[in-house]
Amino acid sequence: MSYKYLLLIVFSWSLQVGANDTINIASDEWCPYICNEDNKPGILIEIINEIAEAQGYDVNFTLMPLDRSLRLLQQSKLDMVLALTKEHIEAFDLRQSQEVYGGLYNDFYVSNETQWKFSTVENLKNFIEQGNILGLINGYEYGSAVSRLKETSGEFIFLASGDKPLSSALKMLSKQRITVLLDSRFNVEYEIQDKKITNLQYAGTQGIFVPLYIGFAPDTTLNYISTFDKGLIKLRTKGQLSKILQRYGISDWHSKK
Repeated sequence: MSYKYLLLIVFSWSLQVGANDTINIASDEWCPYICNEDNKPGILIEIINEIAEAQGYDVNFTLMPLDRSLRLLQQSKLDMVLALTKEHIEAFDLRQSQEVYGGLYNDFYVSNETQWKFSTVENLKNFIEQGNILGLINGYEYGSAVSRLKETSGEFIFLASGDKPLSSALKMLSKQRITVLLDSRFNVEYEIQDKKITNLQYAGTQGIFVPLYIGFAPDTTLNYISTFDKGLIKLRTKGQLSKILQRYGISDWHSKK
């Protein structure tokens, strides 16, 4: 074996070890779960950092659009993507945590000047087809009823994208460039308070609480996934999770399961 070839093997092994010691994560901004602030990086970022530190891992987090991060995770170019629904997991053939890491509701928001309130998806369909625009976030899953609405009434739907899609969509709603926004109350209310937006109001909810999971690359071992699930359980048991949630004004989703 040549000296050059031996160096190549050693270098390749070193890269593999380095990759295993660093957790590569990507998601879009979706406060309070995933934020872009040094002092408040987000609930899920803080949870993963606590677990990773206890296991001796480094964390490399990149802010990017959700649809791109899902494609990279599917190709095993990332280790995990945060705050995913079961629909995301299944659609991209990913592995998922067994523990729940947050949750969402399908909540509607409108400007204070808009009188419409959500009652049924058919009611929503009729409203937007009168020329009103529904704002959604590109790559997000809202359930089968909303998916059908995207197919039948897509011309009346705006898909926000980018690294901070919810923030962008709320600005558009506040300026009445869209008429209705669908997202989760936890995230919308956090953004409204943080950005001091005063001209928006809640307009109803479709469906029930939807649990969120961590999505892992398809080749991830079950033992690796279990490390994070056990870490979350430990954080909850020791009261550390409660302290993290209190900083963001969010209650534990465990009671909603």
